[in-house]
Amino acid sequence: MRERKGYDTLKKLLTVLLALSMMAAMTASVLADSPDETAADPCLLPPCGTYALQINGKALEATACVMVPLRETAEALGFQVTWNNGTVLADDGSMHTEIAIGEDLYVVTTSVEGLVGMSAPFSLGVPPYVADGVTYVPLGLFDALLGRKEGTITVGGDSIQIRTEASASGESGGVRIPNPFQDCASLSDAEKIAGFSLAFPERLSGGFISSAIQAVSEDMIQVIYTSGEKEVLVRKAIGEGDISGDCHVYEESRTQSVGERTVTVRGSGGLIHTAAWSEGAYAYSISASTGLDSETLSALISAIH
Repeated sequence: MRERKGYDTLKKLLTVLLALSMMAAMTASVLADSPDETAADPCLLPPCGTYALQINGKALEATACVMVPLRETAEALGFQVTWNNGTVLADDGSMHTEIAIGEDLYVVTTSVEGLVGMSAPFSLGVPPYVADGVTYVPLGLFDALLGRKEGTITVGGDSIQIRTEASASGESGGVRIPNPFQDCASLSDAEKIAGFSLAFPERLSGGFISSAIQAVSEDMIQVIYTSGEKEVLVRKAIGEGDISGDCHVYEESRTQSVGERTVTVRGSGGLIHTAAWSEGAYAYSISASTGLDSETLSALISAIH
């Protein structure tokens, strides 16, 4: 009976989402005829594909979100799409995102040299879902993957246009991810920005020292440790789930206990590259560019609060 109830609830949710998508398309058509240039360009509304919803001129708290088929859209843009136990990885060799069905939490990562490597986790208002064997995601996800450049995505009339040519923005060069992190002179500064505290060791075995502290307003603190060209990244954020943003597929994936914490670790060759856990109202992650041994990782996890 519980499964049936959940199924009926899902059907209702899908119906609402599809209705909102249709309403958004109709709203875009009306906006296209508006003399106000800001209203006429949906891509100026963050994120692209999200619309304020009004009934008889009265604004509602709800918003309408345009949903698009993930595989068909991503593959047309040159991404390879891979499913793995409820998560989906879209990767074009330089831009990556891994989503979880049913979770309104998104991270975009780039391996392009010289660019910001990873966005902070963000919400698009609607989680990915599957209907009739097709996975749907908010249009805003592709807005983020393509760098949120004006003119890249336009919605109007009866179509959605996505252009990846450099001429779409009048610029040349690669896609850039907006950097939400603020460099902080001290931990207290980071805590004021993020709205919560963090405890972490100043040094790690292997010669790692904390070289930078960054924060995202009301969301996240991250500490960067370096030892030569090696790097370890520690994150704490409001919420739950894996906030590492690491979309690589490793040989090994398991859970292990560190004190009273249950930690999900991934790695290769006996070394751990990412660790993620949740505690109370917060999510934590550790990412190591060249991997950490289990003893070093456990000591670091125990020192983080």
